[in-house]
Amino acid sequence: MLFRLVRPMRRKDTSFPHFVQRIPADILPKISGTKLSIPVGDEIVARTVTSKARVVKVSLGTRDPNDAKIRQAQIAGYLEGVWKSVRKGPQKLTLKQAVSLAGEVYKAWVSVLEDDPGSPAIWKRVREADEFARQGNGLMIMTPAMQQKGLENRFGAFVDVALSKRGLVVDEDSRGKLLQQVVVAMELATEKLQRHSFGDYTPDNNETRFPDWQEQKTIEEKSSPQVSITELLEGWWKEAGRAGGRSLSTYESYNKATRYFVEFLGHNDASKVKPRDVVGYKDKRLSDVSPRTGKPISAKTIKDSELAGLKTIFKWGAGQHLIPGNPAEGITVAYKKPKLTRSKGFTEAEALTLLRHSVNHKSQVNETERLANAKRWVPWICAYTGARVGEIVQLRKEDLIKHDQHYALLITPEAHTVKDDEYREIPVHPHLIETGFLDFVQSQTDGYLFLKANAQGEIRGSWNSAKNRLREFARQVVTDPAVKPNHGWRHRFITVARECGMAQELRRMITGHTGTGVDEREYGDPAGLYREICKFPTYKV
Repeated sequence: MLFRLVRPMRRKDTSFPHFVQRIPADILPKISGTKLSIPVGDEIVARTVTSKARVVKVSLGTRDPNDAKIRQAQIAGYLEGVWKSVRKGPQKLTLKQAVSLAGEVYKAWVSVLEDDPGSPAIWKRVREADEFARQGNGLMIMTPAMQQKGLENRFGAFVDVALSKRGLVVDEDSRGKLLQQVVVAMELATEKLQRHSFGDYTPDNNETRFPDWQEQKTIEEKSSPQVSITELLEGWWKEAGRAGGRSLSTYESYNKATRYFVEFLGHNDASKVKPRDVVGYKDKRLSDVSPRTGKPISAKTIKDSELAGLKTIFKWGAGQHLIPGNPAEGITVAYKKPKLTRSKGFTEAEALTLLRHSVNHKSQVNETERLANAKRWVPWICAYTGARVGEIVQLRKEDLIKHDQHYALLITPEAHTVKDDEYREIPVHPHLIETGFLDFVQSQTDGYLFLKANAQGEIRGSWNSAKNRLREFARQVVTDPAVKPNHGWRHRFITVARECGMAQELRRMITGHTGTGVDEREYGDPAGLYREICKFPTYKV
């Protein structure tokens, strides 16, 4: 299960950390009056959700950090089941399901106590108390409601445990049905434990009377053919992948969204997905925290990456008549565009600092030679080309080409991945030659300069890793979170190109931005571009 990432919170009036989680927005109108049986360690904490409640808050009952983390996950997992159950509406239990849940109570109660059940006198008193509750606690006149109340007082906590384990929210009739079966199960358990207390461990067949738990399937679910959500993803990718112009990065993004969505649903059946499931997933992700940054997942990421991916694959599935419609259609996230407080590109001071950081870098312990070379050269290449970091880290020795007296870098999808799958040639700035870049390339063996393929000959993992390590490397000296540590070079290059009078059409050819004319999309000899790149001023590091 994909747990909602929430952290223990401390209150001023207690030393125990507390679990605090926001109730999803789509749940709020439906959850008032719901009884929660929250597992906290080995205990069950009962809570009834009021109409004014906006969060679920409960003490973790421990000061030990490790225990607190375990209980966090335990409670979060339980609530995920509750949210799912509430979205579906209070569940109606079949008799078989009620007997199955009662069996889980029986097995748990017996397993804890059977090795050392205590004295027979204890179990004599337990059986008498159970019987007293079944008889209405000694009332002379007993109505069904009174009997139900007596059983609830005696056995209700066991019902809560059974429902808590499954994260179930059931209607009143189902709770009554389960309560009756728990009464039977506890009678059998008490009888068995009393025999054990006399030293009688003769095997019985009680456990076999309880069936395994199974989700109830509706007639529609039983008759509908199952098409998995991941099958829709793979079918879409097979059709719309490289041949259809979609990049591998897009597939990886959609694959991640699909995986998260399936974990949220608890199943992989595309035909069962309803719009309310997508809304619930959206609300959940808005409250999730990124394990990498420790910050909430951005609304933009959820809208433009995750929801966009789900919409795309469900639309494809509906178009292929594999599912009746697109359950994600029309579902979006409203968010405010963040304020722009500075230029997206590096300042001159930041650029010079990062370039000095690059020149002075010494190979670290356990750092590969290729990564050390990437830290030394990639920032400089980006500074003088405005290229994307991903385009540079995948450079090969053969991608340095010569035109007359000038050199150029070939950015090509043959190396790995390029936006729009279009190659371009970027003239090498003379200062790069002066700083030894040409000598570095010529000293390397054939193949990738900064990456190493795996045993299957693939570089995707190495490519992603190199970009991440370069991001971390830049963050060591460029700490302003308002500028992206890799993409900042691309913005700065365009700013400086404007300042030095570089022709816009030729600048677009260098950076790979789409122009409006055919001559911008299909240019030839990079010698004309070399004239423009020479206008770019030298960094005096």
